Amino acid sequence: TMSFEVFFAKVEDLEEINKLIWSPGVRWFGNIRPKYRGKKSLFQTYQTHRLLARNKTTSDLVAYAEFRNYPAVSALPSECWMEWLSIRYCLTIAITWLNTLFCNFCIYKVDYPGVVSEIMKEVFYRENRVWYIITVRTPDVRQPTHFKEIFDDLEQLSKVYYPQEFSVENDNTQSLYVVVRFEHLPRITYRKALAEDNDDIIAIQEIEMPEMREELGDYYIAEVIMSQEPGSEKNLLVVGEMTNQNEEAEIAVFLWLSTEIDIRFYVQNYEVGAYGNLVKGVDGSSFHYEPLTVYSVNRRAPASMFTTDALTDLHNMTILGGIQQIDSGMSVASAGKIKISSLMGTIDDPLEDNEKNNFYMREVLHSKFKYIIDMLISSKYYMRNEPNNINFVYPTEGYPSGSKAIQAASNVFLLKCIVAREGFPLSRLYNSLVATFCAYPDKDYCLFIMHKEDRNIKSRTEVLSYFMPVLVRPTTLPDMEEVFITHRSTIFGEISIYEMTKEDVKVVLDLAVGNLPDKTRSPSFSSEGVSYCSMVNERAELEHELRVLEDIMTDVLENKFSEFSVFTIRCGNSKKSIKHNTPIGYVVLRQFHSHSKLFDHYHLPRQENHLDHVRAEIISLRLHPLFLVSSEQVFRDLARKTNFFDFYFISSFHESKFGNDLKKMMMVLEPRPIQKAPVAFKINKEVEPTTGHLPKMNFAQDYLIVYRHRLKPNKWFTSSRKLVIIGFSALTKAFLRLLIFQWNNKDFTNASNYTCLSWPEVTVICNPGIMEAEYDSLFECPYCTCNRRCYISYQNVPCYIRDCIWRMDMRYWVHFVPGKVQFINREKKFVKANACEIYYDSLLLMCARKFVLKVPSWEKAVPCPCNFVEVNFRLNKLLLFHKLRTLLRDMPNTYRIVVYGNNLSAFECVSFLTSHGVESSRIVFLQPHRSTGSEQETKQKIPYFDNNLQFLLTDILADSGVVILEDYSFHHWVLHESGDFIMQVVFQHFPRRHLVTYECDLFISFEEGYLKPGHKIWMENAGIELSGDDILVNERFQTNDPNIYAAGNFIKLRRECNYQFKFVSEREIARKLLHHLGIAPKAKFEDRFAEPVFFQASLPLNYFITKITLPRRFLASQTTVTYAWNRTTYKDQTFCRVGLSQTMVVDEIVIVTKQECYMDFLQHFVGKHELLLNNLKARYEANTIDNFLKWFQQGWTELIMHEGFEDLQVENRSILKTMAVAAQNKNVNRGPFQDVTDHDFYMLNKRYVEQKLLSFLRDNRSDFKHKFALPEDFIAMDPYSWNQSLEEKNQSPDTSEE
Repeated sequence: TMSFEVFFAKVEDLEEINKLIWSPGVRWFGNIRPKYRGKKSLFQTYQTHRLLARNKTTSDLVAYAEFRNYPAVSALPSECWMEWLSIRYCLTIAITWLNTLFCNFCIYKVDYPGVVSEIMKEVFYRENRVWYIITVRTPDVRQPTHFKEIFDDLEQLSKVYYPQEFSVENDNTQSLYVVVRFEHLPRITYRKALAEDNDDIIAIQEIEMPEMREELGDYYIAEVIMSQEPGSEKNLLVVGEMTNQNEEAEIAVFLWLSTEIDIRFYVQNYEVGAYGNLVKGVDGSSFHYEPLTVYSVNRRAPASMFTTDALTDLHNMTILGGIQQIDSGMSVASAGKIKISSLMGTIDDPLEDNEKNNFYMREVLHSKFKYIIDMLISSKYYMRNEPNNINFVYPTEGYPSGSKAIQAASNVFLLKCIVAREGFPLSRLYNSLVATFCAYPDKDYCLFIMHKEDRNIKSRTEVLSYFMPVLVRPTTLPDMEEVFITHRSTIFGEISIYEMTKEDVKVVLDLAVGNLPDKTRSPSFSSEGVSYCSMVNERAELEHELRVLEDIMTDVLENKFSEFSVFTIRCGNSKKSIKHNTPIGYVVLRQFHSHSKLFDHYHLPRQENHLDHVRAEIISLRLHPLFLVSSEQVFRDLARKTNFFDFYFISSFHESKFGNDLKKMMMVLEPRPIQKAPVAFKINKEVEPTTGHLPKMNFAQDYLIVYRHRLKPNKWFTSSRKLVIIGFSALTKAFLRLLIFQWNNKDFTNASNYTCLSWPEVTVICNPGIMEAEYDSLFECPYCTCNRRCYISYQNVPCYIRDCIWRMDMRYWVHFVPGKVQFINREKKFVKANACEIYYDSLLLMCARKFVLKVPSWEKAVPCPCNFVEVNFRLNKLLLFHKLRTLLRDMPNTYRIVVYGNNLSAFECVSFLTSHGVESSRIVFLQPHRSTGSEQETKQKIPYFDNNLQFLLTDILADSGVVILEDYSFHHWVLHESGDFIMQVVFQHFPRRHLVTYECDLFISFEEGYLKPGHKIWMENAGIELSGDDILVNERFQTNDPNIYAAGNFIKLRRECNYQFKFVSEREIARKLLHHLGIAPKAKFEDRFAEPVFFQASLPLNYFITKITLPRRFLASQTTVTYAWNRTTYKDQTFCRVGLSQTMVVDEIVIVTKQECYMDFLQHFVGKHELLLNNLKARYEANTIDNFLKWFQQGWTELIMHEGFEDLQVENRSILKTMAVAAQNKNVNRGPFQDVTDHDFYMLNKRYVEQKLLSFLRDNRSDFKHKFALPEDFIAMDPYSWNQSLEEKNQSPDTSEE
């Protein structure tokens, strides 16, 4: 027998399949279209499975087949085939919508007739619920031999059915060929395991779990089977046997089931309430109940985290006895003027004692600061463990209350172990799950426990796809196992989709409400100053969704041409009527028309015109959690019902949210890494009446997360290593994004073949509140008209990192642990944070800060004073904003703010203060002397420091009344005796060394430092080698422990290196890290950094700066930062500066402008040669460029920004290199061009490069907005018909713009 391997057909196999179709010596049957349509359309129709078979030894393609859940009979609508079969034929088999697939096309080489059977087998393996594969044979018509179908080989495998009008005279009719699962697959018979099966079972287990044999000995299976101990009767060991070629029975599968489950333990430590607490229901019979106290985690609703209402509530609940604002004037040291002496009961006049008086004024302020900070940086504010009292109720079953009765009432059994022998098709393990439920006909749930070390066992992971995880409650027990659960109806139930009828309206609304979490919060939660607004907000969102649903349903029922369609998803027996099927969900969708608008921000394939009318937008989809497993089934059935084959779901952070329970099973579209045009901040709200209250999406500017499902098979992208990351910095975001979207590539090879789903094993540990503040979208600044340009929401990072927050939600894939790191155990490989141990295979330290103030050593022990601010995260900005608000409200006339720093971020902060209610004269701005330091530092380019611009900005601020002192460095601060409030800050002048002292209410520092003193402590304790405040790493970013990596600005290479490695692009570091970790290795890899670094900031007078620099590739040969050619333009309040290096490569671009937009697209031009930028230098010298920003937005720049441009450059380089070598060296053998003169040789190569460029334009013409003329456009025009052709052109629709 020949052996074949059957694969899933990919787009890359198109050429081979086409060759097979047109080669001689093939047989085929089915739909005639693939035979004559040509290869372009081969992959364009929807098929449920496209399979191809290869010969195992030669790996030649021998067969190709297509299967789908409806037949390719063109006159028959896709959802009517059931009626057609039941009326035309007299079938003896029970066919349902779900248990049948149609083989629509199959072609194979004549020499391999056995391959048809292999392909059918593979379909049955992949589709566990399919019992029949039907092929329709159409009546014979006279055809050329190329189109003649041959059914002989299929007939040997199948039963043939003829229609009712068939007769001996009229024998040329349609007929059906049915392949039946049970006759085609080898049978598995299940029986109880016997003691003599011990050796076989142990042999099977040893392949996947060798440690079990070592631990339990050679005969442990027999011991369990023979055991007479009490409780051993609860174990049930089952083997599944298949017959081999010699007709002997062989053990193929081994199952270990058990009913020994401590149900009370699970009720207390896992959230099993949704599964009936794992006991049978109490239907009117007598029952026992036990009151239990369990803990559950409540997350704070986003509406009550950082919104003004929430913080006002927090503000009113200060520490001082929770005094409200409407307090009597005498309550707390009122205005600091009167102090009630508790001793005498008299009123002192504290005027003599100035020192104390100073603090009375600030006492209220201090306590409020302290309270707000303590709340916002404690994990209790975001997540609370709350005790809940529940009654655990179970039927008596004739026992007194206690474990016996619980055991009798149990509704669950445990799947302890499942293994299959080598070579067993894993997808058939579904069959074994069916068998387990048959073993316990009276139990509805099955539990499965995943131990840490069983992660990589293939049979485990296959079975897991039918289970869903159970949440662990907060508990003191160490190391809880992961528990998974499934229900009988998940395994047996058939899911079908029905169109909505009038009776379903109530059903849909009930399902929509039922999926919302319980609104009854425990009283303790609301009393602790959580504003009522969050409850109202959630309620309002729900009511909004219900209102919209009602409107849509009325529209569907009354309006024949409604754009919406609503279906209910039901579970039960699909042969029976709708009443016998329980509703488990619903879906609302309509056609999706805005696909072309997605190209602005999302990375999508262009050539998909065949999908134009089959795209659908899912508006809302609800499904019971136990059925998420069947996502493919749901989408497939929807496609059959609606003829949509490309589903989108768009969710937004800002607009009202609609639910989609299947979004985890859909592909997230990755935003573009670098945008191609400026993106404005201002949102132009287009008001268009749409049905109901559905929000209108503005695809160019709204922050949307777009999910897509193209009915392709799921492919999970996961890494076997557990990664733990400390810190949630910009670098962390870039790294996570690369990790999650590792399947996405330029030519869409994965995305066009699979539904790509990521499951990275990643845990991020960061301080409480940091991640919540990043994702918060509800904060509204009362001072700013446009939220996006406000300092609090404006980010200094490029769009690659901004989009990690705006256009995707990392909380789906990544496990965030709020807490502070206590220590790292390097032997056992875990990090201890918040009293929980987090195990890792690789640990990544990415907790580098941007600003850390070096405080003199004698004050190290003091925790951070509450009126001291360093802006490293958005949380710090929010805290600053609320401190400012408190300050302006409580001490409007006497406050003083000290800002310290010498970089663009410090100017950005001062401009924020002045535009948010602070008087300029109350700000003291001290700039430290920027020491030239060692040569190493000055040669590195720092994106957020710009000497020349800072002179101008200093003048601007000085004119507005800010007190500015230059060359003063921080010396120390003076704290109040309570220890956490700065009274005065002392600075020292350089070089004169005299001191100045300022009193302050807020001290904001922008001194650059990277390692936080607190972090240094646990790093040193773990024995990680440091050099001063830098972590020592090698070129692979490894510290002295090879499992611990560090990246960011706080690293130092052990070897002296000749390239810049600090202040480089985060995306590039992340890519290098993934290469070194072995997750995404690159073929061409270099240690140097070559990508531009992007920085942007808002400046005084409503200016915005964008600065893009290129890291130094060679430090030794460079002088300190000077440019060979540095030119500026200034026009319409827009200042631009372009610097070229010695080699005439663009080294930096700086834009300062009042235009409110993101300038990410400029990253494309840094690092390019000036000749490539349309002779930039020559044109500037000739005075033809008056504004660099406009120059970089001209039509020709589209070529450079195109995704394929890099590849074109690589090809050109290889051609030109040979030319350059040949020109330098006359003796080189030029092959056939030996006698050609240099000039001709040069012209020849030039021609070649030009041809390459023209073909590049031709191929990608549709991608460009600007119309590039090609030579053929001119040749095609006949000079006489000049005017006429122009008129025709104007009338023809403009395709490329669309």
